[in-house]
Amino acid sequence: MAIIKCPQCANNISDKHKACPHCELDMTELTEEKLHSLNKIRSLKSNQTLMTHQIIAMLLFLAGCFSYYKLDDPESPQFVAAQASIVIGFVWYIVNRIRIILAKRQKY
Repeated sequence: MAIIKCPQCANNISDKHKACPHCELDMTELTEEKLHSLNKIRSLKSNQTLMTHQIIAMLLFLAGCFSYYKLDDPESPQFVAAQASIVIGFVWYIVNRIRIILAKRQKY
């Protein structure tokens, strides 16, 4: 009995199971074409998640920039929050760009 990863949900399961207990994928009818299709779907979901994170990071950065230039008092907590929003949004955006590039390199 070996532990394998489910092709659909990537949870650890026994190779003796006829269906995945987590996602209920029928393991007896897996063909090479179905495995390829499941891998493609998982890759698309991962890319979509990365793109969503990138958009949220960009919006956080832009909201921080907008707030930063609208506030007059540099001593206010809103001013500090705007600066933090700019830094966090920028760093998060860069990290997501790197993750997207690495994900594209893994395909090839």
